[in-house]
Amino acid sequence: MFKSLRNKIQSLSETQQNILTVILVLFNLGIIIFWISFFVTSPKPTPAKIEEESIPFAEEALQPGEIGEIPEEKIKEEEIPSLPQIIFNTTGVISQIKSDRLIVQGSGSNFVDQKQRELIIIFTDSTITFEKGQKIEYQGLDGLLHLQEGMEILIEGEENIRGKTEFKARTINIL
Repeated sequence: MFKSLRNKIQSLSETQQNILTVILVLFNLGIIIFWISFFVTSPKPTPAKIEEESIPFAEEALQPGEIGEIPEEKIKEEEIPSLPQIIFNTTGVISQIKSDRLIVQGSGSNFVDQKQRELIIIFTDSTITFEKGQKIEYQGLDGLLHLQEGMEILIEGEENIRGKTEFKARTINIL
């Protein structure tokens, strides 16, 4: 096959051979330019845009609740230690286990008045429950299966839990 092609090319005049060579070189250059432009102008992934609606949610999640708050005047009069405006952690003892939440007797560390209160801890699909020592973890509602009434736990909220008695849990650590 290649012999017959070579014989046909050799039978062409020198001018025709030169024209064929120029056409083949231009064809190869066209292919090279196409591939270079394809890779150079291929669409680049654009960074995800932050939706304006998510910003107010973030601000709302950081707002403290009103339960257990004490007026500023009384705090100064009685010299009550100040509490940070944003709190994510507290501790408590489990008093009830429901299908998607825990009822916990909280230590009061997330309230200005430091009084113990009943907390409702809501589990989500992203809640992670850790065994003692954080060696074993359970995702979502599976964590509820490994908890028992009377256990002391450390609770980390998905939002600011200061002054709140009901909130979603990010992590639960068995103490």
